[in-house]
Amino acid sequence: MGKIKKSFCKFSTFILIALVVVFGYFFYQNKLSSTKKFIAQQQKITVYLKIVGQADFVKHEIIVGKTALDFTREKADIVTKGEKENAYIIGINGIAAQNSKKEFWAFYVNGKMAEVGAGSYKLKEGDKIEWKLANY
Repeated sequence: MGKIKKSFCKFSTFILIALVVVFGYFFYQNKLSSTKKFIAQQQKITVYLKIVGQADFVKHEIIVGKTALDFTREKADIVTKGEKENAYIIGINGIAAQNSKKEFWAFYVNGKMAEVGAGSYKLKEGDKIEWKLANY
């Protein structure tokens, strides 16, 4: 009986140590992953914004990962229709696009009309975002 008890005790101790090592490893990996995500979220890029009526682009530093819509919402008073990537701007700083004049707020990235909506476009270093009233 004594040998069986000793063997069981050694086996239990081994299993306990193995579990502690495995759980410690996963906890450490999870913590490391969370830290990397936090650091990535705090990195900043420089982007420029120009809204109709402004003489030139204004330089801004923003946290990596923002969309053009998020950025514009932070820097101007906007009115939107729709949500998230389907949202579109109908007014900026008190200037509304007028349906009677067939107007809309056109979104430009680096001098070209954007091919995606502002809610889908992730900003990149040096981007120049411009909003103009246009006609359809």
